[in-house]
Amino acid sequence: MTSPDRLADMSMGTVVTRAAASVTAAGMMVTLVATAPAAAAPAEGSAAPGGKQSVSAATAYPLQARSVASQLSARNRSRLPKANRWASRILAPVMDQPAGLTEVQTVSALHIRRIFRKRLGTTAAKGAVKIAWRESRLLPNVVNDKNTNGTNDWGLFQLNDGGTLQYAGGLPGTSALRPKWNTRAATRLIADVGWGPWGGIPA
Repeated sequence: MTSPDRLADMSMGTVVTRAAASVTAAGMMVTLVATAPAAAAPAEGSAAPGGKQSVSAATAYPLQARSVASQLSARNRSRLPKANRWASRILAPVMDQPAGLTEVQTVSALHIRRIFRKRLGTTAAKGAVKIAWRESRLLPNVVNDKNTNGTNDWGLFQLNDGGTLQYAGGLPGTSALRPKWNTRAATRLIADVGWGPWGGIPA
């Protein structure tokens, strides 16, 4: 993601190059921790170019609200098969899970599809699910704590606590890992400054 002082540049239309390599499914090692850290003060200052490194390990926190099917309304549970087919079709060129999407990933896809289509349109929803796959593998409870500049990236869209997380109205901590909240925060950020924090909307 992007440091605070780059947000002004983005809002004026400057293209911001994403300094990070993406999460790879083979490289993501998930470690469960018993408790989430206390919300910390956001990191200050600009991220150096290349400040975020490729994620070879990620910390996973307990799943938050609305991350699994049993936490959804009956109506939304009935929409899961359609969301699974939609996301699987879009992600087919990069899908590296022979068994397809898990329940948690499908629930994440449902949130992305519904929220992005309502707020930003169908094309944005397709781009967003590609970004969430690249950033978090559609796993809402992962935190990348391997950035070389000391910041962390939170949730589905890996909102960075060096600026973009706070800009979208959040703080570091497990609340940023709620998939519905993280998705809404991403739409707010995109509506304000565009797709620059993720290097543009995927084709």
